[in-house]
Amino acid sequence: MDERQRLFAQVNDLHHTYLRGTPLETVALRGVSMQIRTGEAVGIIGRTGAGKSTLIQHFNGLLRPRQPGRVIIEGQDMSDPTLDVRALRQRVGLVFQRPEQQLFERLVGDDIAFGLKQLGLPADERRARVRWAMELVGLDFDRFRNRFTFSLSGGEMRRVALAGVLALRPRVLILDEATSGIDPRGRRELLTHIAEWRQQSEVTLIIVSTNMDEIAELVERIYVLDDGRVVLCGTPRQLFADPVVLRQYGLKVPQVSALVHRLSELGVTMPRVPITIAEAADDVWTILNS
Repeated sequence: MDERQRLFAQVNDLHHTYLRGTPLETVALRGVSMQIRTGEAVGIIGRTGAGKSTLIQHFNGLLRPRQPGRVIIEGQDMSDPTLDVRALRQRVGLVFQRPEQQLFERLVGDDIAFGLKQLGLPADERRARVRWAMELVGLDFDRFRNRFTFSLSGGEMRRVALAGVLALRPRVLILDEATSGIDPRGRRELLTHIAEWRQQSEVTLIIVSTNMDEIAELVERIYVLDDGRVVLCGTPRQLFADPVVLRQYGLKVPQVSALVHRLSELGVTMPRVPITIAEAADDVWTILNS
């Protein structure tokens, strides 16, 4: 496999301006460059207005790059006018932070099955995939499939929107604050299911989130955006080791990391700065048994 095939996304000097040439002109991206490997789990974080959502919309053709910027997705130049965007979106699933914008069928089951119908899959396969996707996101098939979509809570809408994307079995899953509005227990269960599915399917996972605990649990590498630029890149352990640096970009470290940093200030030494609750529990156990 050559280098182009090993990369899901290669972004070079990407700029984007909304309402260019008008009084409402807004610069969203200012020369972003990054690489995301196939099968990798990557977090994209930054304060509101940093350019995160604008960036990921270039990954499935909702936005197209302008010169001099270049975006290559799965070896395809996103500025190519002959690009088959529909086929790309079947492989690259994007779940927005406003799920109600992705729901349009009256019934939950029909909404989740919509993309499968467009692919021409037979009814029995559509039904099986809808059931699988609903179970994956924690929605009971028999209880929810005939519910009216707009009678759902915000958290349930997010689950339905995610199920509709998962039913297509994408090779890449992009979550843009997709778990906000879901209660903490439900969020943890959902993310656990997604992590297990990703490992089994070797899916590329990209998460845009302001929830640092969520990021720490799921990703292998993080890009930090600020004012339309990439300002930091590293593993969760590298970035969460210094809360002072993140604070200048309006970000925090995971709660368990913040606690350990505070204990360190009070003179309590830990063997490392844990980034997840599981790591913290292991460290405490080690200390108690040493």
